[in-house]
Amino acid sequence: MEEPVEAENIRDLLIAALRAHADPERAAKDRIYHKSSWLHWGVTAPQMEAAIRETLDGAAPNMLMQISRDLWPEPVWDLRIVAARILARKSVPPNERLWAFVTERMGDLDAWAVADTMADAASRCLIADPRRLDIVESWVESPHLWSRRASLVFTLPWTRSGRDPERMLDWARRLRRDPEWFIQKAIGWWLRELGKRDPDRVRRFLAEHGAGLKGFAHREAEKYL
Repeated sequence: MEEPVEAENIRDLLIAALRAHADPERAAKDRIYHKSSWLHWGVTAPQMEAAIRETLDGAAPNMLMQISRDLWPEPVWDLRIVAARILARKSVPPNERLWAFVTERMGDLDAWAVADTMADAASRCLIADPRRLDIVESWVESPHLWSRRASLVFTLPWTRSGRDPERMLDWARRLRRDPEWFIQKAIGWWLRELGKRDPDRVRRFLAEHGAGLKGFAHREAEKYL
């Protein structure tokens, strides 16, 4: 196991690499776009990936987890996005430790960009052990918007060949009358992706339950039909 001071040093190098890309003008625009109350540095996604590669390539999974854990509570938008990006690296195994990290922080999700970045790690965990879907199903009834949305966004791999989408389609059915824009968008997104490989199943869903969807979600679902 790495010494904590080593992880701390690498974390500080990563933060310094990110701050070197700070762009106040872009940060101000990002803050408005995401309707965020967080501090923003204005670091772009490619710049985040470059900083991660430069400082963390070759780091052991335990160190990567520790650095993500350290970055997550920082009140900086860019650092939380980077914390989730680190967890998505293939060198971090989708084991119970990673899954616990994801589930313990669901209540912290407060924006689509952070949630979608976390989805990469979460999806790998669900593919590795589909029994974890039982936990995801409990999110469908959650009062927390981003947890409800995650039940679909985290399970997008089930729109692809080789996986049965019926369980998630039932979640979409249960959520179809949710008035939140982000929920409606997620349903449309999920159905749109499924439509690429199983358009007949999407047509059947829309025929049976489409009346409960907002118009924009219905149109999104039909994109590949």
